[in-house]
Parts: sequence; structure tokens; C-alpha cells
Amino acid sequence: MKITEVSVTPVPSHYRKELGKNAYIDNIGMQRLEWVLRARTDAGVEGVVIANRFMGRGRVEDLLRLVKDELIGMEIDSMLRVENGVVTGPGSATKRLFRDHGWLTTLAFDLYGKAHSVSAIQLLGGKVRDSVPAYDTTLYFQDFLVPEKGAKRVAEEAAEAREAGYRALKIKTGRGGRWMLPEAGMRRDVEVVLGVREAVGPDFHIYVDANFGYDGHMDLLEDFIRETEPANIFWLEEMITHDVDGYRAMREMQAKHGSKALLVCGEVDPNPISDTFQDLIDEGLIDGYQPDIVSAGLLKWMQIDRALSGTGVRSIPHNFGNGTYGTFVDFAFGAATESFVSLEDERNIPHIYGSFPEFRDGAYAVEEKPGLGIEIDEELFQSKYSAHEWKVS
Repeated sequence: MKITEVSVTPVPSHYRKELGKNAYIDNIGMQRLEWVLRARTDAGVEGVVIANRFMGRGRVEDLLRLVKDELIGMEIDSMLRVENGVVTGPGSATKRLFRDHGWLTTLAFDLYGKAHSVSAIQLLGGKVRDSVPAYDTTLYFQDFLVPEKGAKRVAEEAAEAREAGYRALKIKTGRGGRWMLPEAGMRRDVEVVLGVREAVGPDFHIYVDANFGYDGHMDLLEDFIRETEPANIFWLEEMITHDVDGYRAMREMQAKHGSKALLVCGEVDPNPISDTFQDLIDEGLIDGYQPDIVSAGLLKWMQIDRALSGTGVRSIPHNFGNGTYGTFVDFAFGAATESFVSLEDERNIPHIYGSFPEFRDGAYAVEEKPGLGIEIDEELFQSKYSAHEWKVS
């Protein structure tokens, strides 16, 4: 079975509300694009991936040239090495390709799974849980969108997330990094965290992500940790740029003020696991590691999870910006990975991939279908998006 045609189509992925700023990036807005890449075989099997990692820096013509040169004519069984039904590495034809373009490994999981009627979950090693926990990651600087409400606006959206069935959410902090004076930003961050805890109650996980907004302000970071300790934060993410001395100082702050929050980072690691992050792992200074689920790809994440085994560091893939596709990939990885914590859920409105599995009590039910379980709604695709589809064969 060989790949005979590949197409690329930009498909808008819509949020359920407007998303505001984070520490350094201006308003996210209402939608982003998924660069949907569809690879079709001579036997009628189709695999899907998004090329957002490539298109973040590249052009459509470069992407089409890449897939024409590398994918057209490739045998499906040569893409992955599979032993006893589990993926163990790249195939004979893809070592260099997957090294340079890890995001294409997820396409290989989808194609191989569909060609052999086996789920990506099984290819990852088999199911370890029947549902995948998820957290609402849409609480950006919503107080800037509705300034007359301030921190109360974030608390209102947190209450809505609980009403929608979530049992965990992530709050963006680091307002003093760019958009407010440093101390005023820290004070607003504290007000938001404490207000959200009051809104969602005690039996709810709160994650905090500063996008490095406390760089250069370790004194204010200590104030934040001390003043939010009553909120029982579950994890602190990217409070400062990854650095052994800085993370050691954070550990000391936590011990001083009684914070039990996990320290997590890694979404910006371009080549996991790079030296600085390996140092943080070896020194016991982080509790969770977060390269992107789609950019790194499923094969790399299998390797990462094996490397983390025995360290106590949890696998927590970053997923923001991957739209509905990333959610399906995280379903598979989360269902098959023991150390997985929670799926980063953008709460996108489903589109050409169809509806999500049942969501109840903060988790998605596991569905084992061939590959990633994605089947394109062809009628919807043709009616709304096919005008911008480019094909190579």
C-alpha cells in the first residue's frame, strides 16, 4: 500500500469565546487555522495530520514540495517499525524525515493504524485508562477584554468551565511581563487566582501558566507563591525561563511558603529533550515536561515518556494552537500513557473531524478506532473548505 496523493487545506478552528492576551502575546481572538494535510493511498486509506509546525515558518509551496518529494510513493509499512503490534521506532524509509519533521510521525500512526485496522492507542502500547482527563485552557487575560469587571471576569469564566463539566483549568498569569507594571501585574495575578478558587470551589485543580512573565522579578514571584498558597495551585508552569539556578530558587520558595504545586515547563523545547531540560530533570527541579503533542509527534513522545521513566517527571504535552486535531492526538496519547496528567483542551467547536467522544466529570471517554479515529466529513469539507485545497500526486 503506497501513498499516491497528498493535499493541504487551511481550515479555520473556532473557539467558543474570544481569548485575550497572555504575558507577551496580544489577543488570541476567536479562531486559528489548522493546516490539514490528507495523505491518500492506492487502496483508498487516508491519514490526516496538521502541518501547523511547518507553516509557522514555511510557505504552502515549500510544504507541497516536501510532501511530493518525501511522501508520494512511500509504502505505509515502511514508515514505522512495529514489533508485536507496538511502534518501536521510525521505519527504514523515514529516519531522516522524522528527525527533521517529527510532526509527520503522527500521520504515520494514523495511516498505519487504518491500514491494519488497529488504533493509535494500541500502537502506543495499549490502553491504560478508560477516559482521558482534560482541563480548560481558555482563561487568558480575560480581565483585559472586560476591564470594568477586572479579575471578576476570569472568575466568571472559571465558574462557566465548572458548569460545563470541567474539573480542572489553567489560568494565564504574568501580567507584569508586558501589559502592566511588574508589581501591579503580580497583584492582579494573585487576585485572579484567589477569585477563581472561590468561584470553582475546593475540589477542582487550578493550573497557573505565566509564559515567563516573572523573568527578572524573582522577588515578585516569591510574593505570588506566598499569597496564592491558600488557593492550593496544582502546578506552576513557565513562571520563569527554564534555568537550573532559577528553578532551584523556586523550589526554595515553595519549601519556605508551603507550596506543593508541581513545577512544569518544556513547551518551547524545539528538540526534546534538550540539554537544559535534561539538567532540570536530572536535578529533580521539574515535575512535568511539556513539548507540544503535534509538533514533536507521537513517536517522539513515546521516546520522551520512556526517557522520563523513573525520574518522577510526568508527561504533560502542550496542545494549545493544535485545534480539534490536537485534541484527537491527545486522546490517543493520554489513553496509552501511564504518566499522563491531563489534556490541554481549547474547547474548539468540532468541524470536519466530527464530534468529540462523550465528556463527563472532567474527562473524555476513550474510543478505540483505527488510527486516530479521524474521518473527514467529506460533505462539509467540499462545501466549505475545498476551494483552498492544494494537491500533489
